[in-house]
Amino acid sequence: MDFITPQISVTADGSPTLIAPSGGYTYHSVNGAVTESRHVFIRNGLELCGGQNIAVLEAGLGSGINAWLTAVFAEDTGRKIDYRAVELHPVDPSVVDGSGFPDDPLFRAIHSARWDTGQKLSDNFTITKVYGDLAGMVFDVKFDLIYFDMFAPDTAPHLWSQEIFANIAGAANPGAALVTYSAKGDVKRALRAAGFEVERLPGAPGKRHMLRAVKI
Repeated sequence: MDFITPQISVTADGSPTLIAPSGGYTYHSVNGAVTESRHVFIRNGLELCGGQNIAVLEAGLGSGINAWLTAVFAEDTGRKIDYRAVELHPVDPSVVDGSGFPDDPLFRAIHSARWDTGQKLSDNFTITKVYGDLAGMVFDVKFDLIYFDMFAPDTAPHLWSQEIFANIAGAANPGAALVTYSAKGDVKRALRAAGFEVERLPGAPGKRHMLRAVKI
């Protein structure tokens, strides 16, 4: 497995993000990494999920901020979360060891967890970090919630295709939600063609809109 070593950049809310070594793309909004993650994935995704047990798929583990916020939510609420994160370009754990990233044992445990095997990090949170390409991936569970947090459609349009979303829809329970920071017209059309009802919501700081799509 080849790890990458992005640079670190501090965003407007004081939380760090990463800068991809090729292309110079940021992993999170420069207007606030944690602020964006909380708004898009927690408030408009996780907090709206019903039931005691929630299966979450993250497309793009990246810096681990989304996974960490989800683990914190599980601890705060007592709800049981089975978290699967697919990543083709994993970040070297040493990159996020300090340098403004959360000084929380759960955050460290996410990055030290073994790949391709489920690990229980707390009574309420289990993570499986899957090394591979999201395209054509076969899953052994059905998901209640999908965090779609890949690089922007203008940067990596192939990751925002109808085929990718259709594969995810096939692994989602009826009524499962997919949330993403992007609200591009092409993304909306691809989601609808893949079997989702799409709603445009107010975006995180610096973005007018985001999308929440529900599997029909």
